Amino acid sequence: MSLKVDNLSHWYADEDQRLYENINLEFEDGNFYSIVGESGSGKTTMLSFLAGLDVPKKGDIRVNGASIYKIGLTKYRQKYVSTIYQAYNLLKTMTAYQNIETALEITDSRHRGDKKFILNSLESVGISRSKAMMSIQKLSGGEQQRVAIVRALLVDAKIVLADEPTGNLDHDNSQLIVNLFKELASEYGKTVIMITHDDKLAQQADIQIKLQKNKFEVIS
Repeated sequence: MSLKVDNLSHWYADEDQRLYENINLEFEDGNFYSIVGESGSGKTTMLSFLAGLDVPKKGDIRVNGASIYKIGLTKYRQKYVSTIYQAYNLLKTMTAYQNIETALEITDSRHRGDKKFILNSLESVGISRSKAMMSIQKLSGGEQQRVAIVRALLVDAKIVLADEPTGNLDHDNSQLIVNLFKELASEYGKTVIMITHDDKLAQQADIQIKLQKNKFEVIS
């Protein structure tokens, strides 16, 4: 599966002050990408376009050659993409297990209803069966982020987007999250795109893209 950004331009109030102009990017399965840049540079805006949560002023985003706007953004989000946020976006009234189970039901995943598979997957990232049945609010920040990543792994979407996923975590948990992203790409063949301002974490991606002065430059 390929994800392409074609001649994308965007601005807010004034067209003469463009955030992006004629941006072209390509992402492919089995690769872990990082997009690094300073706060306010437009990283998260690009992620929102890739996630189908917002629409640029000009240009197109294509998955397997088809425009996501012709596919329909709701269908695109449901079928093709899973997004991980810095704030986790887990359902606070549910357990870790229920958060995963609900996501699989909503996306009509082939793993829906497979309790053993869900619990084993949580265990693989250090969430024990007892913790899986706890309220999500009783888990640490690092544990909640791991639950969010398992959710992204188990749904059938081939594109995983992560918006500053380590921003609230300490060094050890941040490294663990990056290692999980590497595994998502190399072992599960997903396209993983991580937005970050941390150069050291960004350098661990297979391909690093730097956003500077309104331009995206592939630097590794």
